[in-house]
Amino acid sequence: MRLKTLLLATSVLTVAGVLGAQAQSLSGQTLSGQVSSTEEGMMEGVLVSAKKEGSTVTTTVVTNDKGQFSFPAGRLEPGKYTITTRAVGYTLVGPKTVDVGASGASAEIKLA
Repeated sequence: MRLKTLLLATSVLTVAGVLGAQAQSLSGQTLSGQVSSTEEGMMEGVLVSAKKEGSTVTTTVVTNDKGQFSFPAGRLEPGKYTITTRAVGYTLVGPKTVDVGASGASAEIKLA
């Protein structure tokens, strides 16, 4: 009886793990990367915005202490996005657009 219970519990946990991984991968794409400048290296506190071509919606995230950013999974659909940044005294060098595919995308954003 104990063996059957153990096998049942293991099977349920395995199925739950597989379904959770599939749901996460289907929940949406993401865009992530880093923001840097030649003057400061990796930049913290930069606002990074993405707006899908033809859309009126802009989604914005903030870089962490290592200059990294990541848009939440499911917030960006596949397509071409215009990237903008806000950092006092800096302008965006590139990239200014990025294509988000089925598996997401990454961008190494440079400021000057």
